[in-house]
Amino acid sequence: MKKLDRYILFKFLGTFLFIMMLLLSITIVIDVEEKVDAFVNNHVTVKLFLFDYLVYFILFITSRIGPFFILLSVIFFTSQLAERSEIIAILNSGTSFYRLLYPYMIGATILAAIFYLGNNYFVPYANKKRIQFEDTYVSKPPEGLRFNFHRTIAPGTIIYMENYKPSDGSGFKFSIDKFADGKLVYKLRSDKIEWVKKTSSWRISNYYIRKLGPDGDQITSGPTLDTVFNFKPEDFVFSESKKEVMTTPELKEYIAYMYKSGQPDIEFYEVEKYRRTSSCFSIYILTLIGVSVASRKVRGGLGWHIVLGIGLSALYEVIMKFTITFSTNASLPPVMGVWIPNVLYACLAFYLIKKAPK
Repeated sequence: MKKLDRYILFKFLGTFLFIMMLLLSITIVIDVEEKVDAFVNNHVTVKLFLFDYLVYFILFITSRIGPFFILLSVIFFTSQLAERSEIIAILNSGTSFYRLLYPYMIGATILAAIFYLGNNYFVPYANKKRIQFEDTYVSKPPEGLRFNFHRTIAPGTIIYMENYKPSDGSGFKFSIDKFADGKLVYKLRSDKIEWVKKTSSWRISNYYIRKLGPDGDQITSGPTLDTVFNFKPEDFVFSESKKEVMTTPELKEYIAYMYKSGQPDIEFYEVEKYRRTSSCFSIYILTLIGVSVASRKVRGGLGWHIVLGIGLSALYEVIMKFTITFSTNASLPPVMGVWIPNVLYACLAFYLIKKAPK
């Protein structure tokens, strides 16, 4: 690696750390201001706040907006190079613009690898700790009843509960209907169902089971019965945080389980799985855009470049929200919903590189 490459690489990584610490400080102040009343009311000590919340919050927020930190970092120091005519001097020395991108790509690769490991393994653990803290000291998770609860748990198998209480895994007026070739073949009715944590089984009370077959119906009933079903209490609780606390191997395993048991809301988990890789790849695209935009010396200099960088970051986030909404609420495949912003910005990066000073 040449001296110029090391100079640009250290500038890249150093500026990223500086901007990250600066913007993280602002983000932390805003977050604390929103939660300070809850912290005071629940007697949260400084030690508890620092080691049980803040360190995990930093990992979480960095993973979400880190790629935009990188875009601003590239624009910030590359614009300074252009203002001091260093870019012109480098190009006039015989170094091509594409060769100039070499140390930028090394820096992007280092950061992409760090973000990949974080998104897939370390940040889920941090999210688990952060959410536990928030549930304890900031806002209690809702534990209200869910009424008229329907769920398809397997192809042709439907369960129903008149009301269900997520806090203890109990439901009332529970039923299971199984169909084969459009005909009812099994029916279960019970007054109550409750989860027995010790045996990891379900207990149904005052039950009635009817199996319909060609040789006649088989009917059984009784006061209580402990049995096993292919669903668990957590399968009936959907929350945005659930997908954030699983590592990628755990997330893939859970998605496979959801497909097998016929559960809804799978799109939310698939979007999270693809997002973790997509956000790492976006680092390369945003780095190329940043270099292409900031390497040209223009009137307005650094200020104009920073405004443009913030605008591009905001537009990327808007497009991402828009496409993910289509994936979770319409028919757009989750992988497309997550990767469309990268494809659009990759086209923009290609265009800007072609127009960059050579």
